[in-house]
Amino acid sequence: MPAMIVGCAAFGLLSCSKDDNTTNPTTITPMQVMFQNMVETPETFTVTAGTYQTITGGRGTVIGFNPQSFKDASGNIISSGTINIKLIEAYTPGQMILNGVTTSTTSHQLLASGGCVNIVATYNQQEVKANNYSISFPQPTLNDNAMSLFKGQTDNTLPGARNVWGTDTTGTIPRTTKDSLAENNFYVFDTCLSFNWINCDHFYSAPDPKSDVKVVMPDASYDATNTQVFVVFPDLNAVTTLYSYDAPTHTFSLGYTGYYLPVGTNIKIVVLSSKTNGTYFMDTQANISVTNGISITSNPSAATLSAIQTTLLSL
Repeated sequence: MPAMIVGCAAFGLLSCSKDDNTTNPTTITPMQVMFQNMVETPETFTVTAGTYQTITGGRGTVIGFNPQSFKDASGNIISSGTINIKLIEAYTPGQMILNGVTTSTTSHQLLASGGCVNIVATYNQQEVKANNYSISFPQPTLNDNAMSLFKGQTDNTLPGARNVWGTDTTGTIPRTTKDSLAENNFYVFDTCLSFNWINCDHFYSAPDPKSDVKVVMPDASYDATNTQVFVVFPDLNAVTTLYSYDAPTHTFSLGYTGYYLPVGTNIKIVVLSSKTNGTYFMDTQANISVTNGISITSNPSAATLSAIQTTLLSL
C-alpha cells in the first residue's frame, strides 16, 4: 500500500545535487511549512550491506542493492551491517505536488515523467551515499519513450514545491521491459549512482503554436511568497509551476518561453496558498483547453490540510 500521509519533518523537501548535497534554507516560509506538513510518510526498509537484496515500494518501485551499493562519507564501501532505507514514491502529478516535486528542470524545460522516488539510506544513524544500485519504475503499459534518470536539485526561488531536476541524460534506456514472471512493465535502470530524489523522465518537445498561461488571483494577498500555482498535464504525467508573478495585476504566468504550451493542450490548474495566520487555501480547475493568450481566474477557498492531501491524491 502507498505510504500514509501525516505531517513530518522536511524529508520530502530534501533533494540531491550531483554530489548528493542538500540545500537547507535558513528561513522557513509558511508555504514551506505547508509542504513539510503535507509530505507523505516514507516507507521504511532494512537491508544488509555487502549482500544482494531487493526492496519493493508500495507503489511498485523495485530497488536492487548489491554488495557494493553503499559507501560512507569518505567513499569507503560499507560491506556489513544494517542499512536503513526510507522511500517515498510519486507517480502521479498529484503525488508529486504533495511531496514537493515538479517535472521541470534547472534550465526551465518540461519533463514527462515515468515516476520519481526519494531514497534516504542511513548506517548507524548517519546518512550514507550510493555507490551503485538498480532501480525499476513500474508503468501501466508498454512504453517506447526513451527515459533517463534525472537527479533532484533545489530551486530556492520557489515558495513551496522546490524540487526540480538536473539535465544530465546519461544512461538513457529506449523503452520499458516486461517482467517475465508477473508480466509487469518497468523502466529498468541497472546503474544508479545517487540517492535522494531520482526521476524517470524524458524531455517534452512542445509543437507550435504555443501560448503562455496566466492565472489571475482575486487580490494582492495572494503573492509569490505565499502562493504557488501548478499546471498539471494529465496526458503527459507532468506538472510544472507558474514561475512569474506580476504584483500590480496579481497574476501568475509560466514565465519562460520554454514552458509555453501548445494550443489545445488539456491541463488542470492547482492553486495552493498558505497565509501567515496558518490558514490554507486551494483551487483546482480541470478540463481546461489551452487557447492563445489564455487567462484563468482563480478564487481559492479555505481548506484543511487533509482535504488538500485528498484532492492531490485524486489528480
